[in-house]
Amino acid sequence: MAFLLAAVLSAASFLLVLAHSPARAGSHPPPGQDITCGLEPVRLSPGEQIAVEAGRIVVREVPDTRPKGRTFEAVGTFAASAADVLRIVTDFGHYDEFMPRVERVAVTEEGPGVFLVEQHLKLPLGVRRRYRLRYTVLPAAEGFRVEWVKVPWPEVPLSHSVVDTSGHWQVGQFGEGRLLAVCRVFTDPGKVPLGMTGLALSTSRRELPKVIERVRKRLLGDKSRGPDDD
Repeated sequence: MAFLLAAVLSAASFLLVLAHSPARAGSHPPPGQDITCGLEPVRLSPGEQIAVEAGRIVVREVPDTRPKGRTFEAVGTFAASAADVLRIVTDFGHYDEFMPRVERVAVTEEGPGVFLVEQHLKLPLGVRRRYRLRYTVLPAAEGFRVEWVKVPWPEVPLSHSVVDTSGHWQVGQFGEGRLLAVCRVFTDPGKVPLGMTGLALSTSRRELPKVIERVRKRLLGDKSRGPDDD
Protein backbone atom coordinates (compact mmCIF):
# COMPACT_ATOMS: atom_id res chain seq x y z
CA MET A 1 0.00 0.00 0.00
CA ALA A 2 1.54 3.26 -0.98
CA PHE A 3 1.32 4.38 2.57
CA LEU A 4 4.04 1.74 3.36
CA LEU A 5 6.79 2.23 0.80
CA ALA A 6 7.08 5.86 1.76
CA ALA A 7 8.17 4.53 5.12
CA VAL A 8 11.68 5.88 4.42
CA LEU A 9 11.11 4.63 1.67
CA SER A 10 12.89 -18.52 -12.25
CA ALA A 11 12.67 -21.97 -12.14
CA ALA A 12 9.65 -22.52 -14.23
CA SER A 13 6.63 -20.64 -13.09
CA PHE A 14 3.05 -21.62 -13.20
CA LEU A 15 -0.18 -19.78 -13.13
CA LEU A 16 -2.62 -19.15 -10.32
CA VAL A 17 -5.68 -17.23 -11.40
CA LEU A 18 -7.53 -15.25 -8.77
CA ALA A 19 -11.22 -14.50 -8.93
CA HIS A 20 -13.14 -11.75 -7.13
CA SER A 21 -16.61 -11.26 -5.50
CA PRO A 22 -18.81 -8.15 -5.24
CA ALA A 23 -18.43 -6.14 -2.06
CA ARG A 24 -18.17 -2.54 -0.93
CA ALA A 25 -16.23 -1.02 1.88
CA GLY A 26 -17.99 -1.94 5.09
CA SER A 27 -21.17 -3.16 3.42
CA HIS A 28 -22.68 -5.71 1.07
CA PRO A 29 -23.29 -4.75 -2.56
CA PRO A 30 -26.86 -4.40 -3.76
CA PRO A 31 -28.38 -7.49 -5.40
CA GLY A 32 -27.57 -7.79 -9.06
CA GLN A 33 -24.57 -5.46 -8.94
CA ASP A 34 -22.44 -5.91 -12.04
CA ILE A 35 -18.93 -7.28 -11.81
CA THR A 36 -16.69 -4.31 -12.53
CA CYS A 37 -13.15 -5.67 -12.80
CA GLY A 38 -11.14 -8.65 -13.89
CA LEU A 39 -8.13 -10.07 -12.11
CA GLU A 40 -4.51 -10.17 -13.04
CA PRO A 41 -3.03 -13.68 -13.02
CA VAL A 42 -0.68 -14.33 -10.11
CA ARG A 43 2.41 -16.29 -11.14
CA LEU A 44 4.36 -18.11 -8.46
CA SER A 45 7.49 -20.19 -8.84
CA PRO A 46 7.32 -23.71 -7.36
CA GLY A 47 9.20 -22.52 -4.28
CA GLU A 48 6.91 -19.54 -3.83
CA GLN A 49 3.88 -21.78 -4.22
CA ILE A 50 5.12 -24.07 -1.44
CA ALA A 51 5.83 -21.11 0.83
CA VAL A 52 2.44 -19.50 0.28
CA GLU A 53 0.58 -22.78 0.79
CA ALA A 54 2.45 -23.19 4.09
CA GLY A 55 1.17 -19.82 5.26
CA ARG A 56 4.33 -17.80 4.70
CA ILE A 57 4.38 -14.42 2.99
CA VAL A 58 6.40 -14.03 -0.20
CA VAL A 59 7.88 -10.60 -0.93
CA ARG A 60 9.35 -9.84 -4.33
CA GLU A 61 10.28 -6.99 -6.61
CA VAL A 62 8.09 -6.42 -9.66
CA PRO A 63 9.73 -5.14 -12.88
CA ASP A 64 8.65 -1.59 -13.64
CA THR A 65 9.32 0.58 -16.69
CA ARG A 66 9.19 3.88 -14.85
CA PRO A 67 12.58 5.62 -14.74
CA LYS A 68 12.60 6.12 -10.99
CA GLY A 69 11.13 4.31 -8.02
CA ARG A 70 10.59 0.60 -7.48
CA THR A 71 7.65 -1.77 -7.14
CA PHE A 72 7.34 -4.52 -4.55
CA GLU A 73 4.53 -6.91 -3.71
CA ALA A 74 3.69 -9.20 -0.83
CA VAL A 75 1.74 -12.41 -1.52
CA GLY A 76 0.03 -14.42 1.20
CA THR A 77 -3.19 -16.13 2.21
CA PHE A 78 -6.13 -15.32 4.45
CA ALA A 79 -8.40 -17.90 6.08
CA ALA A 80 -11.44 -15.65 5.86
CA SER A 81 -14.21 -14.49 3.60
CA ALA A 82 -13.53 -11.87 0.94
CA ALA A 83 -16.12 -9.63 2.58
CA ASP A 84 -14.27 -9.70 5.91
CA VAL A 85 -10.92 -8.92 4.30
CA LEU A 86 -12.45 -6.11 2.27
CA ARG A 87 -13.96 -4.60 5.39
CA ILE A 88 -10.53 -4.41 7.01
CA VAL A 89 -8.44 -3.19 4.08
CA THR A 90 -10.97 -0.44 3.38
CA ASP A 91 -11.21 0.61 7.02
CA PHE A 92 -9.17 3.68 6.09
CA GLY A 93 -10.25 5.68 9.09
CA HIS A 94 -8.51 3.19 11.41
CA TYR A 95 -5.31 2.65 9.44
CA ASP A 96 -3.45 4.54 12.15
CA GLU A 97 -4.41 1.72 14.56
CA PHE A 98 -2.79 -1.15 12.65
CA MET A 99 -1.04 -0.21 9.40
CA PRO A 100 2.76 0.18 9.67
CA ARG A 101 4.03 3.75 9.96
CA VAL A 102 0.60 5.36 9.59
CA GLU A 103 0.26 8.01 12.27
CA ARG A 104 -2.92 9.82 11.26
CA VAL A 105 -5.55 9.71 8.50
CA ALA A 106 -8.45 11.77 7.20
CA VAL A 107 -11.01 10.14 4.92
CA THR A 108 -13.57 11.56 2.51
CA GLU A 109 -15.95 9.36 0.50
CA GLU A 110 -16.10 10.85 -2.99
CA GLY A 111 -18.66 8.44 -4.36
CA PRO A 112 -19.68 4.77 -4.33
CA GLY A 113 -16.49 2.82 -3.72
CA VAL A 114 -14.18 5.83 -4.11
CA PHE A 115 -12.36 7.36 -1.13
CA LEU A 116 -9.93 10.24 -0.75
CA VAL A 117 -7.50 9.44 2.08
CA GLU A 118 -4.93 11.80 3.55
CA GLN A 119 -2.19 9.79 5.25
CA HIS A 120 0.43 11.05 7.68
CA LEU A 121 3.42 8.73 8.13
CA LYS A 122 5.91 8.56 10.96
CA LEU A 123 9.14 7.18 9.55
CA PRO A 124 12.51 6.19 11.01
CA LEU A 125 14.97 8.89 12.06
CA GLY A 126 12.10 11.16 13.00
CA VAL A 127 11.09 11.78 9.39
CA ARG A 128 7.44 12.47 8.60
CA ARG A 129 5.70 12.38 5.23
CA ARG A 130 2.13 12.93 4.14
CA TYR A 131 0.21 12.54 0.92
CA ARG A 132 -3.27 12.18 -0.47
CA LEU A 133 -4.44 8.96 -2.12
CA ARG A 134 -7.57 8.11 -4.06
CA TYR A 135 -8.73 4.55 -3.38
CA THR A 136 -11.16 2.80 -5.73
CA VAL A 137 -12.94 -0.38 -4.62
CA LEU A 138 -13.60 -2.75 -7.52
CA PRO A 139 -15.75 -5.82 -6.91
CA ALA A 140 -15.29 -8.97 -8.98
CA ALA A 141 -16.27 -12.64 -8.84
CA GLU A 142 -15.37 -14.22 -5.48
CA GLY A 143 -13.05 -11.45 -4.36
CA PHE A 144 -12.16 -7.82 -4.94
CA ARG A 145 -9.54 -5.35 -6.02
CA VAL A 146 -8.69 -2.06 -4.33
CA GLU A 147 -6.51 0.37 -6.29
CA TRP A 148 -4.94 3.62 -5.18
CA VAL A 149 -3.07 6.51 -6.79
CA LYS A 150 -1.46 9.65 -5.41
CA VAL A 151 -3.41 12.81 -6.15
CA PRO A 152 -2.44 16.48 -5.73
CA TRP A 153 -2.34 18.04 -2.28
CA PRO A 154 -1.31 21.62 -3.07
CA GLU A 155 -0.79 22.63 0.55
CA VAL A 156 1.92 19.99 1.08
CA PRO A 157 5.39 20.73 -0.36
CA LEU A 158 7.16 17.86 -2.11
CA SER A 159 9.83 17.90 0.59
CA HIS A 160 7.16 16.67 3.01
CA SER A 161 5.71 14.05 0.63
CA VAL A 162 6.86 11.55 -2.02
CA VAL A 163 7.20 12.11 -5.76
CA ASP A 164 4.75 9.35 -6.65
CA THR A 165 3.13 6.24 -5.23
CA SER A 166 0.39 3.85 -6.30
CA GLY A 167 -0.66 0.26 -5.83
CA HIS A 168 -3.40 -2.26 -5.30
CA TRP A 169 -4.83 -5.07 -3.25
CA GLN A 170 -6.03 -8.10 -5.19
CA VAL A 171 -7.82 -10.84 -3.28
CA GLY A 172 -9.48 -13.98 -4.62
CA GLN A 173 -10.06 -17.69 -4.05
CA PHE A 174 -7.12 -19.98 -3.30
CA GLY A 175 -8.42 -23.49 -2.85
CA GLU A 176 -10.95 -24.49 -0.22
CA GLY A 177 -11.58 -21.93 2.51
CA ARG A 178 -8.67 -19.64 1.72
CA LEU A 179 -7.98 -16.46 -0.19
CA LEU A 180 -4.82 -15.43 -2.02
CA ALA A 181 -3.90 -11.80 -1.43
CA VAL A 182 -1.47 -9.60 -3.32
CA CYS A 183 -0.51 -6.20 -1.95
CA ARG A 184 1.56 -4.32 -4.55
CA VAL A 185 3.10 -0.88 -4.07
CA PHE A 186 5.10 1.43 -6.32
CA THR A 187 6.92 4.37 -4.79
CA ASP A 188 9.30 7.00 -6.01
CA PRO A 189 10.31 8.58 -2.69
CA GLY A 190 12.26 11.42 -4.22
CA LYS A 191 14.86 12.89 -1.90
CA VAL A 192 15.21 11.30 1.51
CA PRO A 193 17.43 12.35 4.42
CA LEU A 194 21.17 12.04 3.81
CA GLY A 195 20.52 10.66 0.32
CA MET A 196 19.45 7.28 1.69
CA THR A 197 17.13 6.33 -1.15
CA GLY A 198 18.40 2.73 -1.23
CA LEU A 199 17.92 2.35 2.50
CA ALA A 200 14.42 3.80 2.24
CA LEU A 201 13.39 1.29 -0.42
CA SER A 202 14.98 -1.71 1.31
CA THR A 203 13.29 -0.73 4.57
CA SER A 204 9.93 -0.52 2.86
CA ARG A 205 10.45 -3.96 1.31
CA ARG A 206 11.05 -5.42 4.76
CA GLU A 207 7.92 -3.77 6.11
CA LEU A 208 5.55 -4.78 3.32
CA PRO A 209 4.80 -8.24 4.84
CA LYS A 210 3.57 -6.48 7.97
CA VAL A 211 0.55 -5.29 5.99
CA ILE A 212 -0.66 -8.85 5.41
CA GLU A 213 0.37 -9.93 8.92
CA ARG A 214 -1.63 -7.16 10.54
CA VAL A 215 -4.70 -7.81 8.42
CA ARG A 216 -4.47 -11.44 9.59
CA LYS A 217 -4.36 -10.28 13.19
CA ARG A 218 -7.31 -7.99 12.62
CA LEU A 219 -9.29 -10.88 11.16
CA LEU A 220 -8.65 -12.80 14.39
CA GLY A 221 -9.93 -9.90 16.46
CA ASP A 222 -6.48 -8.78 17.62
CA LYS A 223 -6.47 -5.00 17.39
CA SER A 224 -2.98 -4.45 18.77
CA ARG A 225 -0.81 -2.43 16.44
CA GLY A 226 2.47 -4.31 16.68
CA PRO A 227 5.90 -2.68 16.62
CA ASP A 228 7.15 -0.30 13.95
CA ASP A 229 10.87 -0.95 14.19
CA ASP A 230 13.04 2.06 13.44
